Amino acid sequence: MGQSIIDRAKRDSIPLYKRTLISAGEIIALNMGVWAFDRYVAKSDFAYISKRTIKENISNGFAWDNDQIGTNFIMHPYHGSLYFNAARSNGFNYYESIPFTMFGSLMWEFFLEKESPSINDLLTTTAAGSMYGEITYRLSNRVIDNSTSGANRVFREILAGLLSPIHEINRLISGDAWKRSYTNIGNRVPLDFNISSGCVWLRPELEKGYRPYAQIAAKLDYNPDMIEVEQPYDWFSIDLRFNTGHRSFYVNKMDITGVLWNKPYVAKNGSEWGIGIYQHFDYWDSPTRKYHKTPYRFAQVLALGPGVYYKSKPAKDFSLCWKGYLTGIGLGGALSDYYWVDLRDYNFGSGMSAKTSLSISAFNKQLRLNITAGNYTLFTWNGYHANRQLRTENLEMLNVQGDSGYTNFTSIDAELGYWSKENGWNICLAPEWINRYTNYKYHPSRSFSTWNLCVKAGYTLQLR
Repeated sequence: MGQSIIDRAKRDSIPLYKRTLISAGEIIALNMGVWAFDRYVAKSDFAYISKRTIKENISNGFAWDNDQIGTNFIMHPYHGSLYFNAARSNGFNYYESIPFTMFGSLMWEFFLEKESPSINDLLTTTAAGSMYGEITYRLSNRVIDNSTSGANRVFREILAGLLSPIHEINRLISGDAWKRSYTNIGNRVPLDFNISSGCVWLRPELEKGYRPYAQIAAKLDYNPDMIEVEQPYDWFSIDLRFNTGHRSFYVNKMDITGVLWNKPYVAKNGSEWGIGIYQHFDYWDSPTRKYHKTPYRFAQVLALGPGVYYKSKPAKDFSLCWKGYLTGIGLGGALSDYYWVDLRDYNFGSGMSAKTSLSISAFNKQLRLNITAGNYTLFTWNGYHANRQLRTENLEMLNVQGDSGYTNFTSIDAELGYWSKENGWNICLAPEWINRYTNYKYHPSRSFSTWNLCVKAGYTLQLR
């Protein structure tokens, strides 16, 4: 028997040779290029490095930095994905590419900034960067088709380069970007993609009412039926939401889940269930940054744990899928009502989370209901003494996770909609409820609850 679609995709997406020196050289070149831009074009203060700053960084060791939540939890993982793909597209597998990601982060933190090396940057760049990297590598392979030519080929190579720039650079260097063959790299892996836009009403500040924002959202399922899940990220899902309005544009939500290991079981009645280990990235942000008025920010970045799923089709036009996850959070962030230092208004911490989802479809999948609920608890261990006045003293050398205590963050969202067909338009009503409770060791506790409501229309594309 011939190889299956997934087997062929896996075979064709693996480079023949492991190029260690080229991978390391690309990481060094990438870091030096970014540093040169920061130093000579942007003239950023942190880029004015010297032998003295390098010695101080090595001597001082790691610290917690005070960058914005988007910088630490979105931009640094993206930067890490470039390191990761320098190795991944040069012959290394998922696990072998992670040390290269860490190498790139360590080089940047110790040698190319005149600020103390950031422990949170090292963790997010390595852990979440490897997650971003594997996803973008697989998606770029999903786009690439070496059997095409002309405008179709050019479009595919450009799109692959946007998804994974380092991967495409290596294709240009090797000449694979224009070589034609009958090999179709990864182009048959099933993929479901939905893009939508609409209007969302949300409460941007604690003391004000609801305001309308425009929303652009995208959902993607890679290998949605979880066929032959044998390697890390043989299945993953992405849920992205961008809001704009009232002079702001920001990432409102990012929910990424990828499988690292999975064991499926098929029952006699045709239902399917499985257990596995999953990696998670969850992120929420609100538009306002005002002292004692910002409602919520939350993220779990370095998150890993077991999961289980169950799929069933009890009737001809009715199906359901349930998923549940328990996760240990190695690093995350939660809004602080009191720690406002430099650009940071949130606490770092670690903890645990539980998440579940239920998807129901009826009438030939035209009527669909999706419900997702998550509860996250984040503990901030390394705080500061209650007698310290953060708003009056010099905080350049303050090295803490934030306010001692813990945050409990809960999100429940639903999506009820009509799908015209498998590939076609859809319209949805999507409410969300968010609750944040923070118990502080040295300050009064704070809590906040809010509803968001979005009406959106979109288009679904299924690639098989």
